[in-house]
Amino acid sequence: MRGLKSTLALIVVLAGLGAYIYFVTWKQPAGDTGKKQEKVFASVEADKIDELKVSSATGDTTTIKKQNGAWQVTQPIAAKADDTEISGITSALSSLEITRVVDENPASLNDYGLSNPRIELDFKASSDKDYRKLLIGQKSPTGSDLFAKRNTDKKVFLIPAFQESTFNKSSFDLRDKTLLKFDRDKVDGLDVAAGGKDTVFTKDGGDWKIAKPLQIRADTGSVEGLIGRLQSAQMKSFVSSDPSPADLKKYGLDKPEASVNLKTGSSQATLQLGAKAEETTIYARDV
Repeated sequence: MRGLKSTLALIVVLAGLGAYIYFVTWKQPAGDTGKKQEKVFASVEADKIDELKVSSATGDTTTIKKQNGAWQVTQPIAAKADDTEISGITSALSSLEITRVVDENPASLNDYGLSNPRIELDFKASSDKDYRKLLIGQKSPTGSDLFAKRNTDKKVFLIPAFQESTFNKSSFDLRDKTLLKFDRDKVDGLDVAAGGKDTVFTKDGGDWKIAKPLQIRADTGSVEGLIGRLQSAQMKSFVSSDPSPADLKKYGLDKPEASVNLKTGSSQATLQLGAKAEETTIYARDV
């Protein structure tokens, strides 16, 4: 029995190896060993891209445009874009290389999942009149690559599978997830309501003072720490852009558990905290 088990294991290994070798050499042109890899978009520079449209595998389509030097989401919402995510996409588009050409003139794109691509990147550089497109289909049999094509030619090629995490982004992924936007250096007042108590902090020079419920010097480090946490707070998901009164009640925001009002001169930003969503998250609202 031991010999039989070893033989069966060996057959399985050889069968898998044979399938891999077949795929790697499938339609591989002879004599291209060591050939320099071709870039998918040879003439594209990351910093010249000023418009993007990302269609993700979940069905989200997001349009992002560079306006006055800053990236903005314009569809399906109007919001500041996440610069890190956008930079990752533009850098990848400018450096992306073709791992291998699979089919120069495919009879059908269905075999590659490209008749209805899972992911699509449309973009324009500053000198482009029309969109360039990268269409991404299914993974290759080995799972190490993705079938892809450009809108400008027929051929199907492979790109590295790890790029899927760069390109497959939802609208939420691509928007700025900062909870409150404010200039920390200009914060001169802070109102905190929690547990049925209101506390008002005011800044006097470089020090913080409590103005209500009594007038006393505050722990400046603690107040600055709270402001820092508010500045770095990030949304985990987006529930509603226009909540109804019923929504506010559902999320515990009709009667917030706590609220913080940041003052910067004549401007202010207010954050309300509601019910728990999960063990480590709560519903919040930028009033």
